[in-house]
Amino acid sequence: MKSFTTTTTGFASAVLLVLLCGTTAALSFNDYDKTVIDTLAWTSDLSEIYSIIERNQIANSTIHLRSVTVFAPHNEAFLKITKQDNDDEYLPCYHITNVPMKLEQLGKSVFSELDGNPPMWITKKSSEEIYVNQAKIVYHLANYEHNNTFGKPQVLHVIDQVLQPLRMKKNSPQNVYNPNAWEFMENAEYLDLDSYHTNTFLQRVQYLDKKSVFSNQGGHTFFIPVDEVANYPKVRPEKIDVKVIDAHIVPDNVLFLGPTNENEQFKTLAFTDMLKVFASLSKAEEGDKTKYYVSSDTVVGDGVHPTGAVVAEIVKANIPVRNGVVHLISRPLMIVDNTVKQFIEQSYKDREDSVLHRFYEEIMNSGGDFLEKLTAMPNITLFAPSNAAFNENSIQSYLTNRTYIRSLLDLHIVNRRLSIDDIVAESIDKRFQVPTEVPRKDLFFNVVTNGKNRTLTLEGGGVNATVVQANLAATNGIIHIIDHVLGIPSSTVDRKLATDPTLNETNYLGQVSSLNDQLSDGHKRFTYFVPRDFAWKRLAIDNPSAYKKLFMPEYSNIARQILERHLIVADKAFTMDDLRKEANNNYNLSVKLPTVRDVSMYIKIKDSAVEGYSIEWRNEWIHVHRSDVRCTNGIIHVIDKVLIDDNDIEVNGAIATKSITALVLVMAQFLVFYYFN
Repeated sequence: MKSFTTTTTGFASAVLLVLLCGTTAALSFNDYDKTVIDTLAWTSDLSEIYSIIERNQIANSTIHLRSVTVFAPHNEAFLKITKQDNDDEYLPCYHITNVPMKLEQLGKSVFSELDGNPPMWITKKSSEEIYVNQAKIVYHLANYEHNNTFGKPQVLHVIDQVLQPLRMKKNSPQNVYNPNAWEFMENAEYLDLDSYHTNTFLQRVQYLDKKSVFSNQGGHTFFIPVDEVANYPKVRPEKIDVKVIDAHIVPDNVLFLGPTNENEQFKTLAFTDMLKVFASLSKAEEGDKTKYYVSSDTVVGDGVHPTGAVVAEIVKANIPVRNGVVHLISRPLMIVDNTVKQFIEQSYKDREDSVLHRFYEEIMNSGGDFLEKLTAMPNITLFAPSNAAFNENSIQSYLTNRTYIRSLLDLHIVNRRLSIDDIVAESIDKRFQVPTEVPRKDLFFNVVTNGKNRTLTLEGGGVNATVVQANLAATNGIIHIIDHVLGIPSSTVDRKLATDPTLNETNYLGQVSSLNDQLSDGHKRFTYFVPRDFAWKRLAIDNPSAYKKLFMPEYSNIARQILERHLIVADKAFTMDDLRKEANNNYNLSVKLPTVRDVSMYIKIKDSAVEGYSIEWRNEWIHVHRSDVRCTNGIIHVIDKVLIDDNDIEVNGAIATKSITALVLVMAQFLVFYYFN
C-alpha cells in the first residue's frame, strides 16, 4: 500500500511538472534549450501542431533533418477552425519553410514545403506586428532559435491562426499545384471552393482577353465574383467590361483580411487618368458572426461607369495563390444597374442579416409609398439608417406611430446626388447644409479628417448620425448608411449641447456657470434659444470687452444670467410653429416668453419661405439658423445672435465690482482690528 501511494504521488508530481513546464513554455521561450520539434512536443499549448507534424511523414522528416522555419498555431487557433479529413495532408507542410528566418529576415513571401511550394505571404505593419497570410505572429513567442540534432539551424514563430492553403476537391481527377490567379479560375472546378463557381467571370475575362492581368508575377489581390449567391441580385454578364475586370484587381498589394486596415482605400487597375476606382475592405458584426465586404468606389467616372460605391460580400476569403491572394465575392464590383428603390428591395429585403433589413421593414410598415417616391426622383441621396439604428431601445416607442415614421422617412432624402467628396468640397470654410423632403428641415454636415481617414457626421431633426458606409451607387442616386434614425430624439438638452460641434461656446458657458446641470432633468421641458458659435464670434467683433468678460471665471454668474434669458422652463417645449401661432393669435404682435431670466420677455416671429424663421428682440431681427432641434426633454432653436445688451455687462459688472470692493474693505477692517488688538 505504501509503495502504491508513493508511486501515485510521484506520478502526479511528474504530471504537474509537465503541465507547469508546458504552461511556462507557452508563455515564454526564455532560457529554453530544446530543439524546435522538442519545444513543440513539450509545450502543451502547441500540442495540436506537433501532432499533425508528427503524423505527416514529409513534415516530420523535414523538421528532423533540415533547416526550417516553423509557423506554429497555438491550440486555441485550432479550436476556431472546422476540421477536415485532409488536414494531415495539407496543414503540416504549409506551416513549414526550408529556410531558417527570424522576423527581421522575412521578405514579402516565403515558400512552404507543401507540394508545388505555394507561398505564405508576409505583411509587416510594424517591427512587432507581422502577419503570415491571415495569421498574426505572436511577437513575444517568435524568433525561437535552436539547431536540430544534425546541427541544422531552425526558427520557431507562434501564430494566432491556422494557415489555410488552397486545397483540391476530394477525388479530383486532376492536380493543380500552386496556381496563379488565372490558373485558379481556369481550374476552379477541381479546387475545394465550398461549392462556389466562377464560370461567368472567367468567360468574360476570356472573351475580353484579360488573362494577362491575372497572370502577372508579383503580389496582388484578386476579387473574383462567384456565379450566384442566394438573395443577392444577379448582374447581367455583358455589364462586365474591361474596366470592370480591372476594378477587381489591386496591384502590388497582397490584402489578407486580418492585417488590412478597415476602409483604407487602395488603387485598383481601373485607376487611370480618365477613370479612378478604389477598393477597400470593411466588416460588420452580425450577431455572433463577422461578415467581410469589399467596396469599389468610383470617384471619377465616365459615360459608362458612374461615380459611387458598389459593395460585395466576401463569401470565401484569404485564398493564397502564387501571385497573391484571392477573395471570392458575392457579385461583380463597379457595376451600377439598380435604382435606389431596387437597391433596397433586391439587395436587402429578403436577407434578415442585411444592414438595411430593418429600414425596409419600417418603409413597408408605414405604407410602402416611400419606395414609389424614391422611384419618381431622378437624382437623390438617401441617408438610410442601419439595423442597429432601428434597434436602439430609446426609439422603440416612436416606431409604433406609423404616420410619424412616414414623415420622418422624408427627412432622410435629399433631392440631389451628394457623394462624400461633394460634401467635403461644399464644407470647406463653412458648415454645409441642404434641404430635405420635409419642409424647413435641413441636414447639416460636419467632416472630420484624421490622416487618410474621413468621418462624416450629419444632423437632421436634432439627431446626430455618423455615416458608416458611404457612396453606395444607384442609377438614380447615392445611398449612405448611417448609425441613427434622424428626427427621433435620443439626447437630453445638455447632451445635445455637448455633442453639437457648432454650439461649443454656449455649452462652455453653461458648464462653467453650472446652468447645464439642470438641462439633463427628464421631468422638465426646456425651450432653449441657443446662440451658435457664429453668434459668439459676432459678439466678439461687435463688443469685444463684453465677450472677453463673459468668458472670465469671475463673471460666470453674469454669463449664467444672460443664458437664462434664452431659456424657458415649462410643462411643455415650444416649437417655432407653436410660437408663430401664438403670435397670430395676438394679431402678429409680440409673444410673451417666460424665460428664466426675464419673466416678461417679448419677441416677434417672422416666417419666410426662403430664410425660414426669425425672431425680433429689442427692435432687431435675428435669424433662427436651425429650428425645432428636438431633444428628449425639450427643444433647441439655434440663433445667430446672443440676446445681450451693453448694460447687461456694465450693470452686473459694477455690482460685482462693488461687492468685491465691499468685501475687500470688510477684510481690511478685520485685519486692522486683529492686528492692533
